[in-house]
Amino acid sequence: MNLQIELKHSDEIQKFLCILNLGMLDSLLEGALTFEEAYVYLYRPYVTQLLKQNNANKAMIELFEECCMLEDIRDIAPEKLQDAIKLKKKETLDLLKSLSNTEKPMYWLNKFDE
Repeated sequence: MNLQIELKHSDEIQKFLCILNLGMLDSLLEGALTFEEAYVYLYRPYVTQLLKQNNANKAMIELFEECCMLEDIRDIAPEKLQDAIKLKKKETLDLLKSLSNTEKPMYWLNKFDE
């Protein structure tokens, strides 16, 4: 199986990452994914670089920088982790709402199983 997602516009990239982030945060909150998996999938410095290269807004860049630090919160102050994840979910939803309807929606799955 091969799946390719092609996004060309900054707003679409930001929307996609917000939606992906919401799923990632829920998965961490519910224990469906580990932080190690989250790092491999999304919470790595490359995502922040991608956002900067595509002129993402500052709040989006900061959000992903902070999501990369959730593992540190788990290690240093585990009693604050659940609240930190919930806060990142709220911030992600707020960002997604601010991005909605900025461009015509695009089909994200460009090539599936080609």
